[in-house]
Amino acid sequence: MPGIVFAKTKDKLDNSVKSLVMNFLEKLQEDDTAPGLHIERLKNVADARVRTGRVNDMWRAVLFRLETGTTPTYVYYGTWSHDKAIDIASRSTLQMNPVFGIPEIIEKTKPEPQPTGEQPAAPAVEVPVEQEPSTPAPISTPAWVNGLVEHGYSLEFLVDSAGLDPQIAGKALEANTAPAFHKVTDKAPDWQGLLILDLSSGKSLEESKEDLGLVDQRETPEDPKTGTSEDEKIIAGFDKEAAKLQFAFIGDAPEALREVIEGGSADAWRTFLHPEQRRYADGSWNGPFRLTGGAGTGKTVVILHRAKTLAQRDPSARIVLTTFTRTLAASLSQSLLKLDSDLILAKNAGERGIYTSGIDALVLQVFNAATPAERKEALKEVLGDAHASVTLRPSGDTQKAWKEALENAVHGLDLELANPTFLDQEYVSVVLSNSITTRDAYVKVARVGRGTALTRPKRLGVWKIIEAYRQAQRVDENISFPELAAVAARVLKQRGVNGVPPLADHILIDEAQDLHAAHWLFLRELASPGKDDLFIAEDSHQRIYGQKVPLSRYGIAIVGRSRRLSLNYRTTAQNLAYAVRLLKGADIEDLEGESQGSKGYHSARSGPNPAEAGTKSLADELDEVEKHVRQWQAQEVPGNMIGIIARTKYQLQKLQTGLAERKVEVRDVDYPGDGSAPLYMTMHRAKGMEFFKVILFGVNEATVPLSLTTHGLAESERKDGLLRERSLLYVAATRARDELVVSWSGTPSELLPTANAKASES
Repeated sequence: MPGIVFAKTKDKLDNSVKSLVMNFLEKLQEDDTAPGLHIERLKNVADARVRTGRVNDMWRAVLFRLETGTTPTYVYYGTWSHDKAIDIASRSTLQMNPVFGIPEIIEKTKPEPQPTGEQPAAPAVEVPVEQEPSTPAPISTPAWVNGLVEHGYSLEFLVDSAGLDPQIAGKALEANTAPAFHKVTDKAPDWQGLLILDLSSGKSLEESKEDLGLVDQRETPEDPKTGTSEDEKIIAGFDKEAAKLQFAFIGDAPEALREVIEGGSADAWRTFLHPEQRRYADGSWNGPFRLTGGAGTGKTVVILHRAKTLAQRDPSARIVLTTFTRTLAASLSQSLLKLDSDLILAKNAGERGIYTSGIDALVLQVFNAATPAERKEALKEVLGDAHASVTLRPSGDTQKAWKEALENAVHGLDLELANPTFLDQEYVSVVLSNSITTRDAYVKVARVGRGTALTRPKRLGVWKIIEAYRQAQRVDENISFPELAAVAARVLKQRGVNGVPPLADHILIDEAQDLHAAHWLFLRELASPGKDDLFIAEDSHQRIYGQKVPLSRYGIAIVGRSRRLSLNYRTTAQNLAYAVRLLKGADIEDLEGESQGSKGYHSARSGPNPAEAGTKSLADELDEVEKHVRQWQAQEVPGNMIGIIARTKYQLQKLQTGLAERKVEVRDVDYPGDGSAPLYMTMHRAKGMEFFKVILFGVNEATVPLSLTTHGLAESERKDGLLRERSLLYVAATRARDELVVSWSGTPSELLPTANAKASES
C-alpha cells in the first residue's frame, strides 16, 4: 500500500472538488497502478519524480513519487484545473534544502514577459488591493518599508546563511509593497516564508532558527539512518520540525486524510503547527507555564493541542480547560472534537479526560458539590461569621448592592472613591483575595497592584461601605461570583489540608488576562503545585474584563517559564497594524506587571488597507453598511463570515432596524439561522470569533469610549477604564481576517487613528 505525504494546500478548493480529491487519494492508497487514476509522467519537467493523476476530466492532482523500499510514497502537492496542473508540475521540484536539510517544493516561475517594439514600457502603477471604486478611501498609513532591506540583508546572506531559495530571496528583496512582499512569502515553502517574515520583523537569524527548529546540516555529521538515496533522505526529512509546517505523513489512516482535506486551509491548525507552537503544546515544565501573544498568534491552538498531548500522555489524567466566558468555553469544546474526535471529554471536573467549562460555571460546580459543613466553614473564613449559616444565591449583578451600600453607609469619601467601579475592584482584588473579614485586617493589608493610594481614614470609609455591601447581600441572600470563587477556593484548600486529592492534574487557562484575583485563588487550589500543573495563555492587549493581578501572590510562580508568540496567522498585516495603532500610547502590563508592547508582532498574511467611513448622519452610516454588505455578498462571501460589531446593544437595535428597512437581512450571532446572513454582535460578544469581513459600526465619540466606564473615577481607575475601552476596540478590529471597515456618524471616537491624527494636526 503506497504511503501518502500531504502538503498543506496553498490554493483553496471548492467543497465539491474536495470530495473528488478524497476519492482519488483513497484509491491511490489502495493501488497506485489502478488504470482509472492515470498516474502519468510528463516530458520536459524540472523534477523527474513529478507525476499527475486524474481527479476527473477537469481536475488533475500534482504528485511526487518517492521510491521507498517495496512500495512508493507519494507527496501530494495539490489539485488544479488540467492545464494549470500540467504547468505547475512541469516547473516544480521536490528537493532537500542544502543548508537545513528540509524537504521543500519549489516552483520555478516563468520569466516575466519583456516589452517589445520601440515604445518604452509604461511605469508600474500601484493599485490598492481589492479596493472597489465606491469604497471609502483607505486610511492614511505610514509608507511601507521592506524589512529585509531595512535590516541590511543581502541576497548572498539570505541564500548562503538563511538557506532561502535564490529566486524567492531575490523577489523578497525586490518587493516594494506589502502585497508584493506577502505574495512571495505565501508562495514560498512554509518555513522559508516564515523565516522571511521573522527576519523582516527584526528577529535575528539565530532567533528564527531556534523558533523554527532549523539546524545547519553543514555543521552536523550526517545521520546514517537517513539512508543513502535522495528519496530516503527526503522521507527522513519529513520528520523535522520545520518540515511539519507544510507536510503531514498520512500513512494508512483514511480518517486522518479526510480531516486534512475536508478541514481546508481555515482548519490547517489541526494538522500543521509552527515548531514553536508545537514546542509549547508538547513541552513539560516543573510548575506553571505562561504563553503570551497578540490576537491571532495561535495561543488557543497551542492550548487545544496541549490538551490533546496531556490526554494522550496519560489517559487517566484529569484535565481542566477553562476560560472566562461560556461561549468561548463551548467553542473550545467544539474545537477539541475537531482536533481529535476520539478525545475523552469529561462531564464534570475531577473525572478522567478533558473537562471544558467557563470559569464561573466551574466555580459554581465546586460550590454546589460542597457539603453544608464545608460551605459553612468556607463562608465564615471568606465573608465572616454573619454569612456562615445563610443560604446564598449566585448573583452576577453587584451594582445594585454597591449603590445601596453607598446610600446606607456614612463614609465621608469623595465621589472618585465612593463609586461602584472602584469599590468592586477594591473588594475583589484586596478584600476577597486576602480573606479580609474585619476592619483592622483591612486597614493593615497590603494593596498590591492597586493604583489609587488610600490613607487610614479613607480605608476606614471604604470598609464601612464594604460592611454595608455585605449586609445588603446577606439580606437579599445573594453572593457574587467573585465571592463564590473565593469561597470555592477555601473549600478546596480545606480539603487539601484534610488529605483529599485535588480535582485536576492539569489546568489549561485561555484568555487568562480576563480573570480576577478570586479566580486565581480558586485555580491554584484546583490542582496541586507541581509538574505541568497550570498552563496559562494570555494577551494583555485584550484585557476587557479582568484585573491586573500579580500571579506570584497566589502561589503561581512563572519566573523563567514564560514565552511569547509574535506571528499573527489570522489578521492581515494591514489590519494588524491598524489594530496596534488603536493601542498607541497605552501602558499595557501583563499579569506580573511587566510592560507588554506591540513591537515585534507581525503577520503572515496581507490584504487591503482598512477603511474608515465617517458620515454626517446615522442614515448615511447605515447606507455605508448596506453598500459594503451587498458588495461582499456579490463577491460570494459566506454570510456568516461577515461580522458587524458595535459597542452597545442599543446600537445593534438601530442597526438591525435600519438594515431591515433597506431589505438587508442580518442575524444575531447567537441565532445565526442557516448561516446565510451577516451576523451582528457587541464588541464583548465578538471575543474569540473571526470573520472574513468586519464592519465596526458606530465608533463615535458618544459611544467609544463608553462614558460609564470612566466617569467619576479616580485617575488610576479612569486610566484603567480607558485602557479597557482601547483593548475592546483592539479585540473588535482583530476579528477581521481579510477586510476591515470602521464606520461612524458625527464625530469619530477619540480612540481612532483618524481622530488622533486630526488632533495632532490641530
